[in-house]
Amino acid sequence: MSSVLLKDKPRNILPNYTSKVNEKKEKILNLAREIVNDSKLIIFTLYQKPGYSLKAWEFVKYNMALEEVEADIKVIKNTLLKIALEEKGFNNLSPKIRGAIVINYTKKDPIALAKKLNEFINNLKKEKNIKEDIPEILFGIFENRIISKEDIKRLSQLPSREVLLGQLAGTLKAPVAKLASTLNSIILKLLWALQAVKDKKQSQ
Repeated sequence: MSSVLLKDKPRNILPNYTSKVNEKKEKILNLAREIVNDSKLIIFTLYQKPGYSLKAWEFVKYNMALEEVEADIKVIKNTLLKIALEEKGFNNLSPKIRGAIVINYTKKDPIALAKKLNEFINNLKKEKNIKEDIPEILFGIFENRIISKEDIKRLSQLPSREVLLGQLAGTLKAPVAKLASTLNSIILKLLWALQAVKDKKQSQ
């Protein structure tokens, strides 16, 4: 007998199927669609689990932290979030959308979002004197690819956009050989991250 539970399996979506929701929910669903369709990076996190939960004032700090890097957070009903994901072709993610989920997303700099979220989690752990990650990173979508918690960690360790621009600016007056070497180093770091995402997806 298979160990995969029925609820863990992606739903079979019939061709030309259209989910029916009322007008109020339609507005929220359209927001979910916009996030899924237009974001460069989406990170799904849990804000509540046994023994740990974000308080209202911590949510304010959470939102303000991400606003610093032109990112945002939203809490959208899981059923509506699943519809938006399925419409985009992420059927395999639907079974993973459970519990108290926060959507962290950006249309700007994905690396900045990954860095800022990890920074916020680490700072909050120190403030609360706990070992658990809260919010807890589950998985993400990067440039229309599903990525794992580990992939998001790798993204957060890449140089920021400002650092990359600074490295490029600093080499403009340098010899051509040094400029080429720096460019290659930057490109290799990015390719390493993308290859890790690709390898992870193929192994799933």
